[in-house]
Amino acid sequence: MILKNMTEIKKPLEKDIQREICEYLNDNNYFFWRSNNIPVFGMNNGGKKTFRSLPKFTPRGIPDIILLHDGKFIGFEVKRPGEKLRPEQITFQENCHKAGVDYYVVFSLFDVKKALIIMFA
Repeated sequence: MILKNMTEIKKPLEKDIQREICEYLNDNNYFFWRSNNIPVFGMNNGGKKTFRSLPKFTPRGIPDIILLHDGKFIGFEVKRPGEKLRPEQITFQENCHKAGVDYYVVFSLFDVKKALIIMFA
């Protein structure tokens, strides 16, 4: 948390960072989608939330935003400032790199813009 002028400023929520990035990509006509890798849930007879398993062959740790551009697959895992990848995200990142695919951990729209400049400049 950051203090500025004695007023507390909270870190942005991950969903807000994702929304800002998606709006930018959409406004600039990139082909992308927001990936949600959370299993579907339902309620059991006792009213408790239960999660179904992920479909077979669905890997855990898929990046939040997937972009296809100029023949490249790019994964953007969005994190709040100071947060780190979970073990399954690290495994997915390593597999992407082994396959020659670009994968970035980003904390802001600025990070995405930097990655795009590096890749397509």
